[in-house]
Amino acid sequence: MKQLIISFFCIMLVSTISVAQSSWKSPEYKPELYRKVIVLAKVSDDLIKRQLEDGTVKMLNDKGFSAIPAYSNISESDLVSEDALIAKADKLEADALIVYTITGNSTEYKKTPSVDASLGIPVKLGIFRGFIGGNVPIAGGTKTVSTLHATATFYNRSTTSMQWSMALTGSLKKGSNKLADAFAKSTVNQLIKDKIFTQKISY
Repeated sequence: MKQLIISFFCIMLVSTISVAQSSWKSPEYKPELYRKVIVLAKVSDDLIKRQLEDGTVKMLNDKGFSAIPAYSNISESDLVSEDALIAKADKLEADALIVYTITGNSTEYKKTPSVDASLGIPVKLGIFRGFIGGNVPIAGGTKTVSTLHATATFYNRSTTSMQWSMALTGSLKKGSNKLADAFAKSTVNQLIKDKIFTQKISY
C-alpha cells in the first residue's frame, strides 16, 4: 500500500512538471490592458484556419476578452506595406496577437499539391511579427493526417519578440473541428493560467 501511494505521488509530480513545462513566458513580460486580440492561424487549409481562429476568438470572448479572427479582418491590401498594416491594426484597435503555426505531423500521407498564400511582410512592431512568413501546408493535404503538432504564440505591441508560447499536439481522427476546439481551449486556458491576460480587455 505504501509503495502504491509513493508511486501515485511520483506520477502526480511528473504530471505537474509536464504541465508546468508545456508553455513558456518571457521573464520580462508585463501584463497590459489589451483592447483587442487578433487570432491568426498560419495554415494553408482554409477550413482548419477558420475553425482555429473562430474557436479561439469564441473562447476569448466567452471569458470577457475582445478578440477577432484574422481571416475576416486582415486583407491582402492590408499587407502591401508596414504603414498599411499598422493603419489597419489601429483601425481595429488591436494591440495583441495569437498565432498558430503547424510544426509537423506524425502520420504518413499521400502528397497532394497545395498553394499557400503569403501572409507576411517584414515589420518592426512585435504584434506584426506573427504575420511574417506564409501559411503552412498540413502535409500537403489533410486526408490521411491523424496527428498534428503546432505552437501557439503570443505577441504584443510593446516588444518585437514573442512574449509567450506553447506546444500543442492533437488528433484529426474525430474531425478538424474537434481538434480546433481542443487547441483553442488549451491555448486560452494556459494564457490565463500564465497571467498573460490578468484583466479584461477594455472595450
